Amino acid sequence: MIEHFYNPHKEFLLLKKLLKPNSKLYCMTNLYDENRDFASWYYKNDATHVFFYHKKTFDWIKKEFGFLEVLVEGRLITLSV
Repeated sequence: MIEHFYNPHKEFLLLKKLLKPNSKLYCMTNLYDENRDFASWYYKNDATHVFFYHKKTFDWIKKEFGFLEVLVEGRLITLSV
């Protein structure tokens, strides 16, 4: 669902505030990486996908919003509070 965020900073800030201590935020998206040919990547063709993420993006999100841990397992990203 996070690829649909027009303002990811605002949305992650809100989601972080809604979490209780010792909880997790589960996100699902296809991550972009340098091994993908962006021009032929099907995921970008969905007009509702307005933001794409990279593993490094989640490292930044972890630091920016104060998550304790980020775990990337394929399409599933888990952020721990």
